[in-house]
Amino acid sequence: MKIADKLGLKDEIFARMVVKTKMLFSNVIGHAAELHYEKYLKNSKIQFTKADTDNHFDYIVDNKKEQVKRWESAGTNDKFLAINLTQTHGDRSGEGNFYHKKSFDKLVAYDVLFKSFKKFDISEIETNKRFKDYIVGKFKIKRETENLLDNEQKEFLNLIKVKNKDYPDALEKYKSKLNLNYLDILKKVCNLTLEEIDSLFTDENFRLVTGAKGFAAEEHFNVLLEKNKLNYKQDKDMYSKVDHWVGKHRVQVKIPNLRAVTNEKWAFKTHKSHGSGVKELYTTDEFDFVALFIGFNMNEKIDRYLPVSVKNEFLIIPTKDLPEHPKYPGHLKRVSSFNKDYYKVNDLSLLI
Repeated sequence: MKIADKLGLKDEIFARMVVKTKMLFSNVIGHAAELHYEKYLKNSKIQFTKADTDNHFDYIVDNKKEQVKRWESAGTNDKFLAINLTQTHGDRSGEGNFYHKKSFDKLVAYDVLFKSFKKFDISEIETNKRFKDYIVGKFKIKRETENLLDNEQKEFLNLIKVKNKDYPDALEKYKSKLNLNYLDILKKVCNLTLEEIDSLFTDENFRLVTGAKGFAAEEHFNVLLEKNKLNYKQDKDMYSKVDHWVGKHRVQVKIPNLRAVTNEKWAFKTHKSHGSGVKELYTTDEFDFVALFIGFNMNEKIDRYLPVSVKNEFLIIPTKDLPEHPKYPGHLKRVSSFNKDYYKVNDLSLLI
C-alpha cells in the first residue's frame, strides 16, 4: 500500500495499526461509506458533484444535497439500523452538535459491512427535542425482512461493540476464528480492495491522514523501544492520555505541529482534539514524558500531509519542561515549542 510505504510501515503493520486502533478504524470505515456511494453512482451512470471538505453534505445528485453515513455500531442491532447524525467537526456544543434541517436534503444510510444502503428525505428524520430547527443526533431505522443482518454482519458488529479496553483481545479472537490476517480484516470490513482503501488517504481527507501519521508514530516508537530492549506496554484505552507505559513512566507520543515549526524550533500540540477553554487542555500530571516523533521528512511542494521519507527519530521531553497555560494554572499551553538542539535524538536515558 502506498500510504503504508509513505509512513515507513509494512502493509501488514499498517493494517494492524488501523484495525487495532478503534478510533482510526472508525474513521476509515466512515470514509469508505462515501467511496462505496461514489462507486454506486458511477456504476449506475448517475451524474453527481462532490462537495468540498467540511460542507454539511457529501454529494449533489439531481440538485439535491446528499449526506452519506455508515451504521452507528452501538445502536445497530437485529431490530434497528442506527445512524449517528451528530457532527464530527466544528463547534460541537449545544445546537452546533447537530445538523440543521437545511444542512442536506437526503440521507444515504449504509448497513453493516456496506452490504446495502437506504435513502431517506431529511423530512423523515425526527426533529431534535431541544433544538427545533435541527434533527436528532441518532436516527433509527426499523429492520424489515429484506434487510435483516446475516451471520457475517453479526460477527463484526459484535466485535466493534466491545468496549475499548477489551477490544484488542476481542479483535485477536475474531482474527483467529476467521483465520484472517490484518490486511484481510481491513479489506473485509471496508468491503474494498487495498487499492481502494489506499485512495481514502488523500489531501481531501487530511484529518484521516493526520490521524494515521499520529498512530504510525506510535508504531515507530515500539520499534525504537524494542531495538533498545526496553520493556513497554501500550495503553488499551483509546481515551487515555497515555500511549505507552515504559516501566513506571507514562509516555504520550506526538508528531510536530507543522504550522508552528520553524527552522530553529520544534513545536507540537499539547491540547485535546475536542472541547473548548480549559476543557480542551491537558493537565500537567496526565503523563510524564512526550515522545516527539521527528522522523517524518516533510516537503509541502511534493505532498502537504505525507512525508517524502521516514527515519526512526524521537525526542524525549519531560512533561515538567512543558510550559503551563498562562490563564489556567496546572494545565499545559495549547502548543509547546523548544529549540531544535535542546534535546538529543533517541536519547532514552530518562526512560531507563
